[in-house]
Amino acid sequence: MFLRIIILLLSLEFLASKSFAKVLQIIHTNDLHSYFMGTRGGNGGYAQLKKVIDDLKSEAASQNIPTLYLDGGDFGEGSSFYFSNHGVDSLRGLDLLGVDVAVLGNHDFILGTSELKRQMKKAGLKAKIISANLKGKEVLGMSGIIPDYVDYQFNDLKLRIIGLTTSEIHFLYPLRPLGYISSPIKTGLKQEALARDEGVDFTIALTHIGVEEDFKLAQESRFIDLIIGGHSHTLLSDPQMTKNSQGRLIPVVQAGAHSGYVGSLMVDVKPQGGSSILSYKIHHVKKDMPQDEKVRAFVEEAYAKRETYFQRDWNEVIGYSEFPFSGDFNGTIYTKKNCWSRHMARLTKDVLKADLGIQFDNFQGEMISEGPITYGDMIDNFPHFRRWGDEGWKVGRLKVSGLLLKQILKALSKSEFADHVTIDGVTVFDLFFLKPKVFDPKMHMPEEAMVDNQPINNGRYYSVALPSEIPHALLKMLNVLAYGVFPELKVRRDLSYWPLLENYIRENSPLRCIED
Repeated sequence: MFLRIIILLLSLEFLASKSFAKVLQIIHTNDLHSYFMGTRGGNGGYAQLKKVIDDLKSEAASQNIPTLYLDGGDFGEGSSFYFSNHGVDSLRGLDLLGVDVAVLGNHDFILGTSELKRQMKKAGLKAKIISANLKGKEVLGMSGIIPDYVDYQFNDLKLRIIGLTTSEIHFLYPLRPLGYISSPIKTGLKQEALARDEGVDFTIALTHIGVEEDFKLAQESRFIDLIIGGHSHTLLSDPQMTKNSQGRLIPVVQAGAHSGYVGSLMVDVKPQGGSSILSYKIHHVKKDMPQDEKVRAFVEEAYAKRETYFQRDWNEVIGYSEFPFSGDFNGTIYTKKNCWSRHMARLTKDVLKADLGIQFDNFQGEMISEGPITYGDMIDNFPHFRRWGDEGWKVGRLKVSGLLLKQILKALSKSEFADHVTIDGVTVFDLFFLKPKVFDPKMHMPEEAMVDNQPINNGRYYSVALPSEIPHALLKMLNVLAYGVFPELKVRRDLSYWPLLENYIRENSPLRCIED
């Protein structure tokens, strides 16, 4: 009898040692885009965000609960603070915030993986950047630098974080011709099976693929336990519980954008498998909140470095506008195809004396309110460039046949870009007012479209002026084939957007809506 009791007690002790029931706190952000000082709408700020994060960590630590801080990607390009220290400060910002793991976002490799590698090295980055579906890592020089996943051990609990990056074709050109990004869902399913085979107890998919793709991943998965997302700038106030292929509910979370929100999740991982959410909260970060002093000093230094890069007074007034400039407001597109979109399309068309000019609001940075327009406002509204030292993107030009132009207009009408594209130089005849008006791909048929008040001629070629990133991407993706489709495809390296925009604002101030 005594021996049986001893064996029973030893068995219970052994089972207790193998029981990895563990409560974890997972903090997450996404799409920071180097918004060090937050947004004009009053959200965010790295110093304010850091204070919230430290308070969350401290509260959890007082209960002996460990914390992981995960970021859903696009921590780099996207705001003017990316110019601080040639992008290195964007990586330093991750470590100052305390990020443990970040997934690779499309804006993070927009200047190429060699540039990202340089930034990581110079920053002495401690945070891990991961992506399982980035292919060609060896030839890109990223092998061992961007791993597929990261493992953590909490007592007997083995946790794995898998990185998945968007594979949308229009974001892949910076990787060409050496690399590409494979399907995030197919890769995710392979990675979750590998994790299960290797004895992982809790699997997190840290994604930069957008919330709709997150839902698809959850629905097709078997072993993923949690999806933390980015890319679509979606603010989910509660975890979206989505049934996987086995009928198990998987939480999907995402926390807005531009340092304005941080999510905190308390999860209880069970020893028999599975988990339960103990609590979840989205914390709204505002610019008027308390700040971490160390990060505030970092932001102030970054402000000075940014002015040094541009060698301009950031607050110099260059003109006035009677309408807001289209762009992001607190991380989401607020104004679409407004008066400023038309001005940008007109500027692009006129500077190249083209038949039409195209402007995509997806390229805009932050929305700028009506009133005085400063030099810094202009850069924040269009913070894009191809190489360090450039004065913004260049202006590009291509020629298309009338037949292809109609097909492009038709494709635009059915695409996600229909609400975000403005075309200057293409009109339709307004039967009510008996005069031409601006063509809108969402409202008008391509057969109605006119150029120079004449129906589009299938056999004629039309010149199109647009931001240089589009012809640049076409050349990278299609190579020689691009010249076959577009007979004239070039980038005007002598025409850069920032000086063009500044001159245009000065000469046309106060800016008013274009009336045709």
